[in-house]
Amino acid sequence: MKKYIFMLLVGLMSVSCVDTVILPNDKTVEEDFWKSKEDVKLMVNGAYRSMLSSDVVARLIVWGGLRSDEFIPVASITGNIQEDLTEINLANTQPDNTFATWNSFYSVINNCNLVLDRAASVMGEDPSYTEGDYLSDCSQMLALRALCYFYLVRNFRDVPYSSEAFKNSSQERNIPQSAPDSVLAVCIKDLETAEKNAISASAYNNWKRVGYFTRDGIDALLADIYLWRGSVMHNPADYEQAIEYCDKVIASKKSMHVLGFGETEIPEYPLLDGRSVFNELYVYGNAEESIFELQFDGTNNTNVAIAQYFNHYNGRDNTVPYLYASDIFQYGKDVYKTGNYTNDWRGLMNTYNSPVTVGDLTGLEIRKYVSSGSDYNPNSPSAAAEKKNTTYTSTLSRNYIIYRLTDIMLMKAEALMALASGDDDEAHLQAAFELVEKVNTRSRESDVEKIKWNTYNTVEKMEDLILAERLRELAFEGKRWYDLLRYHYRHAEGVNYSKTLAALNDEGSAFVTTYQPMLDLMKRKMASKGNAVAAKMNTEPKLYLPIPLSDLSICPVLRQNPAYSSAEDFNKNY
Repeated sequence: MKKYIFMLLVGLMSVSCVDTVILPNDKTVEEDFWKSKEDVKLMVNGAYRSMLSSDVVARLIVWGGLRSDEFIPVASITGNIQEDLTEINLANTQPDNTFATWNSFYSVINNCNLVLDRAASVMGEDPSYTEGDYLSDCSQMLALRALCYFYLVRNFRDVPYSSEAFKNSSQERNIPQSAPDSVLAVCIKDLETAEKNAISASAYNNWKRVGYFTRDGIDALLADIYLWRGSVMHNPADYEQAIEYCDKVIASKKSMHVLGFGETEIPEYPLLDGRSVFNELYVYGNAEESIFELQFDGTNNTNVAIAQYFNHYNGRDNTVPYLYASDIFQYGKDVYKTGNYTNDWRGLMNTYNSPVTVGDLTGLEIRKYVSSGSDYNPNSPSAAAEKKNTTYTSTLSRNYIIYRLTDIMLMKAEALMALASGDDDEAHLQAAFELVEKVNTRSRESDVEKIKWNTYNTVEKMEDLILAERLRELAFEGKRWYDLLRYHYRHAEGVNYSKTLAALNDEGSAFVTTYQPMLDLMKRKMASKGNAVAAKMNTEPKLYLPIPLSDLSICPVLRQNPAYSSAEDFNKNY
């Protein structure tokens, strides 16, 4: 019976107003379940497991990468998936696009809500389930729920918010959208509660250290949300909070570091050697500098999405991936330019250096996450990065990293830069530069090629440096689109995050214009289509996905993003 309930909850749970059966209406099934510590553990693990679905990971990749300048879709894929990826790449996403759906994230959210709703009662049923266990479980579920809502806000902006657990098909799920500032405020409040009861990462010496939402993961998420909110609202206090939480993560990582061979003191930032980053982070997984990753073992949990989108699927050379890296990653181009960047190891790890033609675009095959190892010669970049110098992995066991230490360091650098009062504010700018330099230097072959302070000693140059360094360091890790959106928002005036786009449209309010330098970066991957793509992203509503057509059709309280056709108009036109 319990196995039946577990499979049903993990596989079918959904929220908002989608008509999905969650539990049978026979309540005895549910009442027979919440009786022991093991029942709660099963549900907590089920919440994490629902985050591992191919639908979720595919959206982490597409939402965070394809919408930016990182990827181009592979034209030889057949079926709707290719059409949907092409729509997104051309900023022409339709409300019925496969990726303009949010159900898989609401499934995770409802799994979390079920634990938060029912776990307390188990303390009265099973004495071995202590208050400490309960608080720890709630901490993890609050964090996982907040992470999902943060993804939804950054992609749809105005989303239905619910902390209610939906247990059967008869419950009312017709929930209107909330404005993003109210959703993020609840997430921050929940995360602050979660942090107080969180387990320290040092409590584990196995995969749980980064596979569960520990205090480090919660602090990383808080830093990310505050950095986002600071960028949108231009609020110095949010940037200060982002720095505070980044510092907590950095201090925790430093406290857990064990001296390695040749080390005589704990480093300020315990980073991997640049030559071992690929294997430690993307092959073996759960590296020391990692903070939170989705866990796959290749048998019970398979990362099919990574294989499909980045790889010759499951190692078969006769099958193409869904995405290539855009050609901005070629040596001598935008990301790794000639001169200072000829020996950046990340350029050798991220992609193969043999261009692939896709229509009128050029791409590169991806190595990160899917190559079997980093067998390369750093002294010969052009030869080392050639296709087939290493082989693709034949397993589906690669973890997907959500947060790691260099991400946190660069978040802190961005917040410091944003707090600078002007070009003469060397205190903030130099502190930001030193963080970027640490990240950059660990991936460079020669000290001679180090980035220089006098090249980046203004606010504008520092902002450009941080944005470029995040692209080099975090390529294909689902970060780039959100980095570009923060870049836009820092320079946008008149953003109203307290009202939905539909409400602003009803009032006749003018929508915020997109920051042109952000659009110029987007043009780089699109060749002759770049100007047309940028034109489609010229106002705030167009930077977000349409509200799913399937939900609009059955949910009268939902309102479509004004940049897209309503459900009624869409049905008429299509």
